[in-house]
Amino acid sequence: MGSANKQWLNTPLKLILWSSCAAFLTYSFMYAFRKPITAAQFDGLSLWGINYKVLAIITQVLGYLCSKFIGIRFISELSKDRRQFTLLVLIVTSLIALLLFALAPYPWGFIFLFFNGLPLGLIWGIVYSYLEGRKLTDILALFLSISFIFSSGVVKSLGRYLIEHYGVSEFCMPFLIGALFLVPIIFSSWMLEKIPHPTRVDQHLRVKRTPMNKKKRRKIFRQFGFGLTLLLILNGTMTILRDIKDNFMVEIWSELNIHSDFSIFAQIETITSVVVLLLLMILVFVQNSRYALVLLNGIILLSLILVIGATFFYQQRGLSGFTWMVLHGIGLYTAYIAFQSVYFERLIAALKIQGNAGYLIYMADFVGYLASTVILIGKEVQLFPQEWSIFFIQLTYWVAIAGMLSTILSVLYFKFVHGK
Repeated sequence: MGSANKQWLNTPLKLILWSSCAAFLTYSFMYAFRKPITAAQFDGLSLWGINYKVLAIITQVLGYLCSKFIGIRFISELSKDRRQFTLLVLIVTSLIALLLFALAPYPWGFIFLFFNGLPLGLIWGIVYSYLEGRKLTDILALFLSISFIFSSGVVKSLGRYLIEHYGVSEFCMPFLIGALFLVPIIFSSWMLEKIPHPTRVDQHLRVKRTPMNKKKRRKIFRQFGFGLTLLLILNGTMTILRDIKDNFMVEIWSELNIHSDFSIFAQIETITSVVVLLLLMILVFVQNSRYALVLLNGIILLSLILVIGATFFYQQRGLSGFTWMVLHGIGLYTAYIAFQSVYFERLIAALKIQGNAGYLIYMADFVGYLASTVILIGKEVQLFPQEWSIFFIQLTYWVAIAGMLSTILSVLYFKFVHGK
């Protein structure tokens, strides 16, 4: 796409509307290929003594985990050519894997979920590459980030609807939902291609973003290793809690004996998405990246305090289950999205790092999903409480405390070691 074809996106408002819509839709549609499996329960099914849904989730996450490891190099070295083609090849590959999951004789279909997760882990980096390095990146990245909150709830509700009202098999349902969104994601990827490259003003404010080879990646980690390690711990803890909440909300809701229809997940995640977006919109008005980092760290700390507080009052019967899940989601996702969407974007700008956010994001994601996989396996071998609701509550306290400590230590490190 030549720049001449993109001149009509010549005002900030037009660019924001088009780019945020393109990113939001693309990543939302991607979730239709990844998250329908979480709407299934596979009651009474197991293999090798492992609950079949847990086995399916672990297998898919292992594929996603491998993808994040591949992405550390693949996304950091990604050029602007053929991004749309690469994205669509990855999506079609994941859809074929869902078809094989549906067609394979029980119980061996779970194997194909590895190949469903493997390509999808690269989608975030591709979509984010269209948005980073701009003075408007904060608001664009926020719309991209809230997409997985909103879409996760919608996909779960849609999955339960097909199962409960049309009698669709839990094995076939993920493929059907993915197939419904194939044409929409082709269209939204075309929208991404229409986004113009960052301007010289963008490059001056946020540092020009360039591919990173192995030498550059090693140099950055040697220079900021301790601080980055603390940030990896922060992201890892939040990813664990987010994954448990996202993948097993159906089970948690059932154990809490809260009776509701299939739309409850979409309702909760829609409320959460809107509130999180409004809370983080303040970042758009902070152009100085040093000040933005201070604000981001404050937001993360307050959000994790909200997570602990809401959980405590729920246990004391001070909150209903619905209100607790909404407040818990607002706190968790505000902290998680503040980190995932713009933290590394602002850190690169503040430290004047010559590279791109993809390397740091994918390194953090790899650690996060590795930790999440270890916790899932640990729970299945009964290292943790067997009831999902009890496990989720206990995990909330540990994650929030570890996240707050990591945030405070990282602030002290970058302040006193690098003066940022």
